[in-house]
Amino acid sequence: MQGATNVRVAIVAGTRPEVVKLAPVRAALAAKGGFTPVWISTEQQAALNRQALDTLGIAPDVALPAPANDASLAARFAHVMDQLDRAYEKVQPDLVVVQGDTSSTAAGAMAAFARRLPVAHVEAGLRTFDLASPFPEEGWRCVVGQLAELHFAPTGVAAGNLTRQGVADSRVFVTGNTGVDSVRLAAAGLAPEPATEGLRRIMVTLHRRENWGEALENVLGALLDIRDHVPDVEIVFVAHANPALRQRVFALLEGQARMRVIGPLEYTDFLRLLKSCVMVMSDSGGVQEEAPVFGVPVLVLRESTERMEAVTAGVARLAGVSRAGVAGLACLLLTDEAERQTMARALSPFGDGYAAERIVEVLTRHYAQRLADDPISRLNAG
Repeated sequence: MQGATNVRVAIVAGTRPEVVKLAPVRAALAAKGGFTPVWISTEQQAALNRQALDTLGIAPDVALPAPANDASLAARFAHVMDQLDRAYEKVQPDLVVVQGDTSSTAAGAMAAFARRLPVAHVEAGLRTFDLASPFPEEGWRCVVGQLAELHFAPTGVAAGNLTRQGVADSRVFVTGNTGVDSVRLAAAGLAPEPATEGLRRIMVTLHRRENWGEALENVLGALLDIRDHVPDVEIVFVAHANPALRQRVFALLEGQARMRVIGPLEYTDFLRLLKSCVMVMSDSGGVQEEAPVFGVPVLVLRESTERMEAVTAGVARLAGVSRAGVAGLACLLLTDEAERQTMARALSPFGDGYAAERIVEVLTRHYAQRLADDPISRLNAG
């Protein structure tokens, strides 16, 4: 269905998770025909975004100026939205695709709305129903939920959240999570990172704004408690790029016995490390989706999660962020193998790894009449 009436799809991404989760959509659109994907990189996380693009072999069609590193949340949002408005004027897309709950997601949807462009939201419907947790992500995804024309929900639970908020069922499609697609494609034949002899490995990540400050101190203290209580454990902290977070993590953990601070890692290196772990502790939504694919139990370093499907399935548990609570739950699983094994099951509550294909099938049906009216397509069909 190549031709003059191809549907131009602007794919907006500016963070590593967005790149990872939208890469399969871009590939599926290109493979289907009838669509012209245009990748717009907001450079919201300039270094991590570029790292992910390089790893996955994506050359952005449009790369926007990155926001200032020291800009406030509002200033960064305004910068991204303004730059995207200019990009849409240049690209003239028929549809804008955004993913998840970042500033790029909300700015991408709002800039599209201002130009009366339809929006499709990948990973739609996730909710904690608490605007303070996670902040600002819960607010961003609620905004996009009001603006999007098409909602690609990863699970039935997410779809139900949208229905309860008044989104018409005809606009909601359960597809699975495209992050699982990327794991399926990237991890095939990928060997785990070699283990340190005689030690079991735990991976830790922490980056959300609500976990800055006291919560970070609590978690770092809990890691020291776990290390002291369990003599055969190695803790690998994959540090976020945020300078303030990195400085505190390195100050407290660097040089400690059986502890390593590394990262940020390339996507495939991250998956190799994850595959080698007996447990992961994280406040990351992506990790909650990725780890169960490998049968790695997840302790969620948050008081609530919008991905309760993993908790319900028994492959993740909410650990909170108190020092005693985090250390106690981790030590329980590390000293009671039978208990840990109840969580160490390779299953994915978030899909089978073919979400992108389902998304493109929905888009094909949505634009069926336009594609059918393509004179070149009709000529080829005849």
